[in-house]
Amino acid sequence: MTDANATITFKRIGEGPAYDKASIWLPQLVAEAMSAGKSLIENKTFTDCRIEGPAVLLAAGGCTFEDCDMGYSGGDIRNLLLAPVGPEKVIGAVAFQNCAFVRCKFYAVGFTGAPAFLTNFEAVLSQGKQAS
Repeated sequence: MTDANATITFKRIGEGPAYDKASIWLPQLVAEAMSAGKSLIENKTFTDCRIEGPAVLLAAGGCTFEDCDMGYSGGDIRNLLLAPVGPEKVIGAVAFQNCAFVRCKFYAVGFTGAPAFLTNFEAVLSQGKQAS
């Protein structure tokens, strides 16, 4: 028998600014940021972290990815990319700005951003290098 009033609780990820060897569930990270009155994740460094979705990461500017495993792509890195259709906003994505990802592993995460970011992301990762 289950308790209908039971709630699920998670250990807080915290505000950073640095995360080292942490498991980051993106829906929880954005929920914590929103409860602190922030609309995006900004000025953070993630090193050797496991970044988990399901989620779409919006690289809003100034984000770097160094030696990261971007996750399962089904054999084509473009499968990880989602192009915004509207000219100004992406609703429902987890927005990051001025964040560094170093040796992180991404699971069930898609990526979006400005056309230049998407082009660079595809080109660099197709060559097995770092993206920014």
